[in-house]
Amino acid sequence: MGTADDHGGYLGIWLPPGVLEEPEVVLIRWRVLEVLDRERRERHFVGYSVGGNSGRVSSAIVSFDPCRSYAVTKSGRVYQLVGAPGYDIDGEWVWHQWTRIKGFTEEKDVTDEYVVLLEEASRAVENASESSSPEAE
Repeated sequence: MGTADDHGGYLGIWLPPGVLEEPEVVLIRWRVLEVLDRERRERHFVGYSVGGNSGRVSSAIVSFDPCRSYAVTKSGRVYQLVGAPGYDIDGEWVWHQWTRIKGFTEEKDVTDEYVVLLEEASRAVENASESSSPEAE
């Protein structure tokens, strides 16, 4: 699995606080990456955690709400996406270490799928507010 360091992590990465200590993470410069192997296909957020001041890789995404720009992951943690997707060097470094430790060799960037969902949700909200405004009558 790798060499453990003094902080319970591997190769310079560490486990995040438990979900009770940190129930929500705000991510900026985020992407969604999918890992594939013979047994499973998982999607994870990779980006910069504002509160943690560090790169972050989420556990597998379980549900995604594009209207509120957030997701729940396998750990039960809520990830709030802020701003446009992007590249974060710290998040990418953690991602590459994590995939190496886990033994994943195939990955696919699926960020664009989530951007489309966010844009569609935004348009739906705009259309709903326009149709309910007094000028629409």
